[in-house]
Amino acid sequence: MTQQSIVFGEYHHLVGIVAHPQENSQPCNDVAAIFVTAGMLHSAGPFRLHADLADALCESNIRSLRFDLSGIGESLGVGTSGRSIDRAAHEISMAMNWLSENFGTQKFILFGLCSGADDSVQAAVNDDRVVGVVTLDGCGYRTPKYYLHRLWSHYARRLIMPSKWISLFRKLAGKKDLTPASLQTGTDVREFPAQAQAVTEFQLLVDRGVQMHFVYTGGVGEYYNHADQFFDMLSAVQWKQQATTEFYADMDHVVRLCEDREKLVVNLASRIAAIASTHQSVEVEAEQCTFELDTTAPQATAPIVIPTPLSDTTALVS
Repeated sequence: MTQQSIVFGEYHHLVGIVAHPQENSQPCNDVAAIFVTAGMLHSAGPFRLHADLADALCESNIRSLRFDLSGIGESLGVGTSGRSIDRAAHEISMAMNWLSENFGTQKFILFGLCSGADDSVQAAVNDDRVVGVVTLDGCGYRTPKYYLHRLWSHYARRLIMPSKWISLFRKLAGKKDLTPASLQTGTDVREFPAQAQAVTEFQLLVDRGVQMHFVYTGGVGEYYNHADQFFDMLSAVQWKQQATTEFYADMDHVVRLCEDREKLVVNLASRIAAIASTHQSVEVEAEQCTFELDTTAPQATAPIVIPTPLSDTTALVS
């Protein structure tokens, strides 16, 4: 695998890394993967999840691009007005444009975690170049079965925990909570689209032939807690066998453990490769797998002037 740092976008403000498969005798896959920034994390992903996934995809001869959305990581906060999800979708479109202009790629598979999952779906709805969407802990809606699982797995176990009874009696007695203020539960500002809107958007993607894979972890138990929930909560969508799901109850939201991350990368890479294989052109020539650095291009160290759009630039990293 060879990695290439790039600067792109309307204002020369987005920074990313392209992972290229090594040259070999096989035609290069003409479908590229794009990894969308998760929350405020930089492009490497939580615990280098995106970097590991890029490495795995290169073994399947799939090029990938991971980049920082504007205002995150190394990307400048330019053009940040409007809804964040609309801005992210537009910047993902810029990433597709760069790959298309430089390598002729016309089909893309998006991967995102958490808010990156939401941004990936929005970008796919807006841009018909997207042929696949793979998400980790994307949107979720509680169902009757969700509450049954919640009752059994969450509340039933607490009935036999003395600490929970003590906490309850303290509350009933009006005693002050001894938990330090710095450890109080926060409020998640992430908002999902209305369920009806989600149904409409997913049906649009299905009808357009987009293949999807949705992975959930035990880290989002506040809205998703069992393997069958996805198709229950979006039962109005006619999926036409274009969507698959996976539920890892023992994994946390950002997949901290190495063994969990290894398992997840295998799952994600295999699904992305499977989607890519259905869109690979047999006419792609082997020489398209190579890339060359244009040494005459202006370097990214030049001062950035806004709002005049500048040309794209690339630089090679080891």
